[in-house]
Amino acid sequence: MTENNANLPDFKTWYRTLLNAVVQEMVRVEAISGENIEAKPSWAIPLRILIGQIRVQGAQEFIWVISGPDVSTDHIDGNLAASPRDAARHFAMKWQMDAERLNTLVKQKAEVVNPEVDREAFANTLIGYAESLYDIVNNDDFWDQT
Repeated sequence: MTENNANLPDFKTWYRTLLNAVVQEMVRVEAISGENIEAKPSWAIPLRILIGQIRVQGAQEFIWVISGPDVSTDHIDGNLAASPRDAARHFAMKWQMDAERLNTLVKQKAEVVNPEVDREAFANTLIGYAESLYDIVNNDDFWDQT
């Protein structure tokens, strides 16, 4: 994150609110548990995409998280990426693979666990997120400021 972004009042409010929601989601899905959970932003496109780290206070292990209006909220183990850019690359590849699995299920006409979810539409959404994020990962202009 750039210092310029970190000092913008609207940006601070946005990332704090978003990180609080992401922490609640990560606890709900049991991606992290414990008392005194810490969350900090690592990189962002203000008001669009946030990559952060969440850990139990004092712990070495953490998870990378991504969230925002332009991406799906997701997480990976901290040891899978050395930097926010590496984490973004990993999320993009993960979403491509998730979309492929969903499309395979659609083609096989597999039993639908949740009929309210249109798997094909969700797969296409994931592909869009993955392609956009991958373009960002490959654009040095987004990362030179970090």
